[in-house]
Amino acid sequence: MKIISMNIRGVGGSNKKKYLRELIKKEGADLVCLQEIKCKKMVMKEIFKLWGSNEVEWIENGNENNVGGVITMWRRNCFLLSK
Repeated sequence: MKIISMNIRGVGGSNKKKYLRELIKKEGADLVCLQEIKCKKMVMKEIFKLWGSNEVEWIENGNENNVGGVITMWRRNCFLLSK
């Protein structure tokens, strides 16, 4: 199992999104935890693009006043979210 966790200090820029997408693919990540995303909510299309497919599930807690925010994404066939 491969886990990536990083403080990205904002997920908004295209260069950062490209870096994340390439890192997730290169490492074959099963779980990705991003802190300080600095955006209120990421749309499904952005998540699929970051992950490289639609075989992903996620949970997020958006920022407040452009500070903070976290998102956790995982490979659908590796984990099951239990509430």
